[in-house]
Amino acid sequence: MKKGKVTAKDVAARAGVSPTTVSMILSGKNSSKFPEKTIHKVIEACNELGYTRMGSTASAYDDNVLVAIAPTYSNLYYVHMVDAMQHRAKELGYSLLTFNTFREMSQETRIIQICNQFPFAGVFFLYPLENILLMQQVEWLKPVMHIYDKGILNDADILEVDGARVGSLIAEYLIDLGHEKIAFLSSTFNTKQVTRIRRLDSLRAVYEKSGFDSSRSVLACTPETELPEIKVPPEGYELGYMLTKKILERNENVTAFVAINDMMAVGAMDAIIDAGYKIPADFSVCGCDNTSISKYRGISLTSVESYAKQTGQKAVDILVRKIEGKVSHFDFEDRPDGITRIEYYPKLIIRKSTGPRAKKSPSLLPKVNE
Repeated sequence: MKKGKVTAKDVAARAGVSPTTVSMILSGKNSSKFPEKTIHKVIEACNELGYTRMGSTASAYDDNVLVAIAPTYSNLYYVHMVDAMQHRAKELGYSLLTFNTFREMSQETRIIQICNQFPFAGVFFLYPLENILLMQQVEWLKPVMHIYDKGILNDADILEVDGARVGSLIAEYLIDLGHEKIAFLSSTFNTKQVTRIRRLDSLRAVYEKSGFDSSRSVLACTPETELPEIKVPPEGYELGYMLTKKILERNENVTAFVAINDMMAVGAMDAIIDAGYKIPADFSVCGCDNTSISKYRGISLTSVESYAKQTGQKAVDILVRKIEGKVSHFDFEDRPDGITRIEYYPKLIIRKSTGPRAKKSPSLLPKVNE
C-alpha cells in the first residue's frame, strides 16, 4: 500500500478508471450512468486502500428527521417494519424518510448523496449495504441503527434475527411431517446478503443431522439455477410463482416448498394450484416473516414470525435516545465502551398450508383439473 494519504488518483489507478469517474461515483453525481461492475471496482479499491471521502454534511442534530434505507418493498417484512417505524417516530416527534435501494450499489450512493443535501438526525440500515465504505462513512457522521441477520455485524448497535434458526425451525417441522425432499425458493445468491445462504445452510444441516443427503433433500432454487434466460428476474410473488412452476414441470418429486419470504411463498401456492394440485394434500408450502398476507383465511400460510413491527419500534426508540443523548463517534473521551445488541428469537406459526407428506409422490397423483 502506498504510504501517506491515499488520494482519489490512487483509487483510480487501483480500479483502472479515471479520477473523474472515482469522484462522480463517490459523490453520487451521475453515478447511475456507470455499470455496476465499474462501481464495484471503485468501492473495492477504496476499501483495499483505506480511502475515505468525507463530504460536507449538515449537523446531525439540526432537524428531527430520520432516514431508513431498505433493500426492497416487494418483501412485506420491510413494509411492515417501516410502517411501524413511521408510527413510532411520529409519536416521538420525528419524521421518517424511507428509501428503497433495490440492493444496487449505485442507488445506495445516490440516496446518501440526496440525504446529505438536507439536515437529518440519524439513519436506519435495514440490510447490510453493498457499499461498505459508504456505510462506514455515514456511521462516523450520524447516529446509526442496524437491523438485519445475526452475526453479520459485531461492532455496532444492531437489532438481530437469527436467520439460521429460522431455517432450522422449518426443517425440523417438515421432517416431522415426513417431507424427505423439499425445494428452497430464494432470490439470487450472488450478493453480499448472506441471510439467504445461511437459511439454506441451516435447512440442509438439519436434514443431514436427520440422516438425509442434504444436497439431494434440500434443492436450492434461484433465478440462476431455474431462470438463466431472464436477465433481470422478478422479485416477490412473481419469482416464487416462476421458480415453483419450473420445479413442478421437472417432476423433481419434492413434497414441500420453503420460500425466503411470504410473498414468494404465496407465488408458490398459486403455481401449485394452477398446476392442478392441492395444498397441503399434494404439496406443503412454508414462508418466512409471518407478514399480514400469511394470515388471510384464503391463504393461511405457515410462516416464521420475525417480529418486523416490534423490531422497527424498538429501533426507533434506541436511535432517538442516541440522538437526544448527543452520542456520536466524536465523543470518544466521554463515551462508554459497548454497543446495543438485541436479538429476537423466531417462532414457527403453523397454518393450513402445511401438512403430512402425501402417501404417493405428487408427480404420480392425478391433477384436480384432469
